[in-house]
Amino acid sequence: MKVKKFKTNSKNKKVVTTSSRQSLGINFTEKSINMVLLSASSLNQFRLEKYVVVPLPKNIIDNGNIEDHNEIVALLQQAKDKLQTHCKNVTVCIPQKLASIQFLTRDPDIEYTEEEQVLMELNQYKSLDETSYDYQPIMTDDDGNEHLLLVSSKREDVNLFLDIFADAEITPTQMDVDLIAIMNSAIACISIKYPQLIDKCVAVFNIDFNETQAIVMRDGIMLYKQEISIGYEHLLQSIRRCYQLTEEEAWDMLFDNSKPQDYAKVVFQPFQQQFTQEVQRVLQFYFTSASQENDIEEIMIFGIQENHANEFAQNVRQQTNISTQLINPLLLAQTDNHINDGELLQLSSLMTVAFGLALRGI
Repeated sequence: MKVKKFKTNSKNKKVVTTSSRQSLGINFTEKSINMVLLSASSLNQFRLEKYVVVPLPKNIIDNGNIEDHNEIVALLQQAKDKLQTHCKNVTVCIPQKLASIQFLTRDPDIEYTEEEQVLMELNQYKSLDETSYDYQPIMTDDDGNEHLLLVSSKREDVNLFLDIFADAEITPTQMDVDLIAIMNSAIACISIKYPQLIDKCVAVFNIDFNETQAIVMRDGIMLYKQEISIGYEHLLQSIRRCYQLTEEEAWDMLFDNSKPQDYAKVVFQPFQQQFTQEVQRVLQFYFTSASQENDIEEIMIFGIQENHANEFAQNVRQQTNISTQLINPLLLAQTDNHINDGELLQLSSLMTVAFGLALRGI
């Protein structure tokens, strides 16, 4: 599933187009700037060419808001220089909290066009003069109804992000929403590793810095979404409390294979227990509003790279009675020879969104 760039009438925002088979995805969280460069010979055969994770100092981004424009621009330039690529096919990210995602159904006998239906839908909620939007057909069902994905945002929010990239001398080809990028990653996982789930209902949980994005989806359509207030920040604060470390030292420990002997007991298991309870809560909310034809057949958890991952999946499986997999989608890509597999394994959990953005351009 792909989402085209937001439409905007702003004349000073340069957007390029390209047919390159290389694609660069860029996102940033409160903790890091993440870049993933993919190349592909087909939609399901892609190679990880390069990646970069650049840590962000505290207070550059706060709750998704850019607090220091100049600093984030400088760090974006640093990340771009470190990546060393001339790829012009660039997809960047806007947070879901700044966007609206809708799935529309279009009757084949309807008289007005797709564009007219989209504009009528948007007119109900917002001023079109102040809105950036885009839409994309996803699928046509057995009854001939076309399903559309509509994404919209305040134009000033879109322009804020485009200004940052412009000042960093990065010209985006398109902009995507983080939730759609996560869905792109899930669709790639299903196509490559779990083809038996192609037409099934799955629940995806992507562990991010401050929260976890929960998505229930089927056939590329989002049936339900929710944010869970638990993420890497909880692990970091637990590490700091238990081992009296600075935030930087805690971050290093989180992604270090060599951890204290009691780490699993005092840090990871409590996080695992709390996370499992939150998964159960999300599923309860979903099942109160879902029809029986959309029973969840698989849980996919993105963003955990731990020695105790199997135990984590087993615990969720036992508590929900639903088959559960812990996956880092980036690891599904073939890797270039110069990439350090050990380092990639440690950092792959941070790059699910950037990976999904890069898939957008392939």
